[in-house]
Amino acid sequence: MATNNEIEFKQILSESTYNDIKDQYFKETSPFKQINYYIDTADFKLKDHYSALRIRVKDNTYEMTLKVPAEVGLTEYNFNVTLEPEIDKTVYHDQLPDEIRQILVEDFDVKDGSLMILGALTTYRMETSYQNELLVLDKSEYLGTKDYELEFEVHDYDEGLQKFNDLLKSFHMTHEKPLNKVQRFFNRKANLA
Repeated sequence: MATNNEIEFKQILSESTYNDIKDQYFKETSPFKQINYYIDTADFKLKDHYSALRIRVKDNTYEMTLKVPAEVGLTEYNFNVTLEPEIDKTVYHDQLPDEIRQILVEDFDVKDGSLMILGALTTYRMETSYQNELLVLDKSEYLGTKDYELEFEVHDYDEGLQKFNDLLKSFHMTHEKPLNKVQRFFNRKANLA
């Protein structure tokens, strides 16, 4: 199990800006594929707590992550699991890592058998180092649409924000905090219903 405090900045990109950033910073980088399977209750208890639960499939491994709000950024609880995700599959308490189960039951009152895998989002990701931080370029496909996103994972909020704003300025952009992937996924799902 790994727990970490995630401080990151994100920006939604047009396809042309995505390609410009790719050409400038990711020439030597090949994308890798990861699929996020999003889990919540039918009445979105996790979403209502500004939290998210997913299983990420990457390189034939399954990692379950619970993200909950922290004082700065998010706290992530990451566990390797053997649960093979399938859309519409029910996830029971005994299939959850102990620490995640405890948070879901005690903090969010999630009942056994109420969690379901509600959908999947596929991301083609590239990563590189930029000013001693992690710069990430994503192309995501889900529910008949695609989007492009730049992420910047940092150690210090204020210093990281300055670096990110400087990078965006070099591409004639101003930082606009987007919805995160799980929010975009569920908004799209709601609009299709």
